[in-house]
Amino acid sequence: YAPQLRRLEKALEGSIESIWRSMTQIHELGKHAEQLQQSQSTLHETLNDLIARIETVDLAAREVDETVPLEVVHRIDRGENPDEVIKKYLEDAMVKNVRARARVFGAHALESSLSGYLKMWDEDDDDLKNNGGNNASTSSSGRGDGGEKNSSSSSSEIPTSNSS
Repeated sequence: YAPQLRRLEKALEGSIESIWRSMTQIHELGKHAEQLQQSQSTLHETLNDLIARIETVDLAAREVDETVPLEVVHRIDRGENPDEVIKKYLEDAMVKNVRARARVFGAHALESSLSGYLKMWDEDDDDLKNNGGNNASTSSSGRGDGGEKNSSSSSSEIPTSNSS
């Protein structure tokens, strides 16, 4: 972007000079109202020059594909040091970037952990299906006795699980 930025810089410099000349002439015009006719043509030339320079700035600005955050522009307009404003803006952006990375890292860690637990759960579920529901520790009936009554146990006994 170096050539485009240089053209934009030159256009802005020319516009600033033109604005300064216009302001000087307007100030002088107010002092010498009797020379209105003579100053009027000079003022028109200066204003036309200013309009042409503004158009040049607009054309040069279209070639530059850079954006400046509005907050930075407002702070500079309030008279803050541009270098300090941009430095602070970049520091804030870096802090926000670190926080966003931490959130992404946390989300990936949570996903990995939950996937691991889900995989273990699915494996346990697959074991139950493969054993036909006759697992000693759990059953589909939730009684812990394999879903069937043991022939040696009476109906008054409380079924226990043999898991250790």
